[in-house]
Amino acid sequence: MADRPPSDDPRPVYLRIADSLRLAHEPGKQLPSVPALAATWGVARETIRSAVEVLRSEGLVVSWRGKGTFYQARPDNDPADDPIAHQLVAILARLNSIENRLATVEHRLERCTLDTA
Repeated sequence: MADRPPSDDPRPVYLRIADSLRLAHEPGKQLPSVPALAATWGVARETIRSAVEVLRSEGLVVSWRGKGTFYQARPDNDPADDPIAHQLVAILARLNSIENRLATVEHRLERCTLDTA
């Protein structure tokens, strides 16, 4: 497994973790579980999920419910070769994370509204 991402890197933690996981890329190899990765890096599970989503959007990993997440062969059009594509992938992963958090807040707000009615 790759080392912890450097703390002096100004980028969001999930992008630093994605870079570390990318360095450990070995087709067919299974990634550790989300809780294990969260414990390794001392971050929230959602941070790990965002990092894995970056790799998934790049085509580097595939996940199967109940089986885990596995590295795949690198695609021919590797977005890591194009800095703009890499930034777009990161933006999409971040938007996905924000969308998930918004859904959670909306759900909690709906519960609060029902509880006070």
